[in-house]
Amino acid sequence: MKNTDKNLTKGLILTILGAIAWGFSGTCGQYLMNYKNVDSTYLANVRLIFGGLLLIIFAIFKYKKDAFRIFKNKKDTITLILFGVLGMLFSQFAYLQAIYYTNAPTATTLQFLSSIFIVLITCFKENRLPKKIEILAILLAILGTFTLSTHLDISKLVINPLGLVWALISALGIVACTLLPLEIMPKYTSFVVNGFGMFFGGIALSIFTKPWNITVNFDTGIILGFIGIVLIGTILAFSFFLYGVTIIGPVKGSLIAGLESVSALIFSVLFLKEIFSLYDILGMALILFAVSALNFIDN
Repeated sequence: MKNTDKNLTKGLILTILGAIAWGFSGTCGQYLMNYKNVDSTYLANVRLIFGGLLLIIFAIFKYKKDAFRIFKNKKDTITLILFGVLGMLFSQFAYLQAIYYTNAPTATTLQFLSSIFIVLITCFKENRLPKKIEILAILLAILGTFTLSTHLDISKLVINPLGLVWALISALGIVACTLLPLEIMPKYTSFVVNGFGMFFGGIALSIFTKPWNITVNFDTGIILGFIGIVLIGTILAFSFFLYGVTIIGPVKGSLIAGLESVSALIFSVLFLKEIFSLYDILGMALILFAVSALNFIDN
């Protein structure tokens, strides 16, 4: 019994650390773009390609030749590429754009609207109306987004419109990240799928943005920022969170994922001296409550 308790505690701690690391990476992204003038497309390329490569290396180290087994199946390979382009590319690029036009906590919180989109898609596919708790979650999410965007004053928009649009695109990218790999994830593990997905997404983005033509004047702050967003926010975040979820389960893991927004908020206040109003906090809280409510469906 004691060993089981210790294992659950370990899983809980790792999951929390993973969520915090993701939040920290968002703050690093904001620092690099808004304080160091690093181009957002360049940053997205670096995160996708190098983050993907590091996950691939980890997968090779752990699974040996099985890390490439997915490429023996043509259908699964096509799904992996679509996941990389429609999921990873759109979610990560749009997320960084949303951070650039707003801030890390706001962009991170609005990303969680992906859960609401998934509910609507599920209801459409199953040809049914939303359940009561789903309706509650949808209403909370709408109210939270409205509060965050207008501070409850319908006559004005306090959030940058481009930031809101990019955040919604990012949420749709998360939907693609969630739904596209449903069949291949159990067959090849998350490290293989996410690693190659990020890498392919980065390659596709490079074709259009040509990051080699973008000049970055590297200094200590920029190097540390990239370490934060690639190593801490990708490798450690994925490794800790995914391993922790295998111990504590997906429901608890999804609830703890909300700490990503909270940690992004705390890091932004501590390191970037960002100021948030009570309306901002209320809007974020409503969206996180909405997502949390969904995790109790049929549980």
